[in-house]
Amino acid sequence: MPPDKPPALANFLALNRTVAVVLVSVLLFGLGEELWRSFLPVYFNAQLKQTTAEVGSAAALPAATLWTVGLFACLLNLFEALCYVGGGQLTARLGDRGSLHLFGVLTVTGYVLFLAVPATWTTVLAALLILGWEPLSVPVTFTTVGGTVAEEKRGMAFALQSIQKRLPKLLGPALAGLVLGALVGTFGPEEGTRIGMHALVGIALGLAVISLLVQWRFMPHRQAPAAEVSFAEIFRRYPAPLKRLLLAEVFTRWCDWLIREFVVLYVILIQDAPLPTALAVAGFLFALQHLVALLTYLPIGRMTQAVGLQPFIGLTFCFFALFPLALASIPNADWLPFAFILYGLREIGEPARKALITTSLPQDIRARGVGLYWGLRSVAVCWASLVGAAIWLALGPKALLYVAFALGCVGAGIYFLLVYRQNIPSATSEPRTQ
Repeated sequence: MPPDKPPALANFLALNRTVAVVLVSVLLFGLGEELWRSFLPVYFNAQLKQTTAEVGSAAALPAATLWTVGLFACLLNLFEALCYVGGGQLTARLGDRGSLHLFGVLTVTGYVLFLAVPATWTTVLAALLILGWEPLSVPVTFTTVGGTVAEEKRGMAFALQSIQKRLPKLLGPALAGLVLGALVGTFGPEEGTRIGMHALVGIALGLAVISLLVQWRFMPHRQAPAAEVSFAEIFRRYPAPLKRLLLAEVFTRWCDWLIREFVVLYVILIQDAPLPTALAVAGFLFALQHLVALLTYLPIGRMTQAVGLQPFIGLTFCFFALFPLALASIPNADWLPFAFILYGLREIGEPARKALITTSLPQDIRARGVGLYWGLRSVAVCWASLVGAAIWLALGPKALLYVAFALGCVGAGIYFLLVYRQNIPSATSEPRTQ
């Protein structure tokens, strides 16, 4: 029996049952992750018997903390590369439903390990397992949208998916900053951070279990094509502009990952405030970033249908470069909201970029092609965080921010010179509605 015609609102939002279940999963897993993710470097700092309250300046942050955070981010990128490629392979073989179940179980395992063995090395391993859900699930998202949503509506579909990802990022850091700030003020920096992180991770575990149950009950099975294609053949089938887009992204993601895991430490340390207050302020700054991003998605998703995808992708590259420049240039901590508004605006073209990549990949290699694209990017940038730690220790945090700005400019230059206005041919077929 053919499916019922979707309601007008669902049609406007490019929403169907399969996409809806994926969005609920993204929302619940994402909210759980964002309850603790932004403050993981602070937790590492507490585990290493050092606290930001004992540090007099940003440049004096303990080397052990910087190297631990840098090593974690390096391992995260390598693990994400494996997950992107592996997620594409598993999605092609297990279908959307089976792959989401498997990825969810891995995430739950990570949460249990995080709570059961509170040591630095197990925290790193547990966090990798938990944070692997997003890269593992990216191919599922792309194949779901690419296989069930009409081509002209994919910008809107990815805009809606981005909103679902940003809602947790809006709520989670603000709540986490308040919880951690209150507990640090009550129990002290180390014990308060430990208690707070374990409480937040426990809530996240519950949300992950609920998400698994929703998938099991409502996710329809939609087997993806499983033809054997080598990675070399998949890459060969990338259109030339897509390969150049990947090159531009590598430089821009170096700009991002050079500083990403250190931003929360820098923000806390430049504030002339007690640690509990600084933690709460950091949480609200991250929430502001994601609020700005969230407010752009639906208008931009709609505008892509009128003016195309590439102008908004170009703006994303520009804002990636401008954020570290703004963070380095602000005269005092009162200007931090301005920098984080720019941080949010860098997501303005994210749905458009995803729609462009999806549209350019044939359906028979879409899951693997998306996984390979993200995997290559993650491998290329995995060392950025270690380089960032070295630059911070040798030259200070502001020098690190200026280097990130320079790399962002290179990425933007490559995009506008080699990709912008280039025709990336559509390789999609008319999707089925589920």
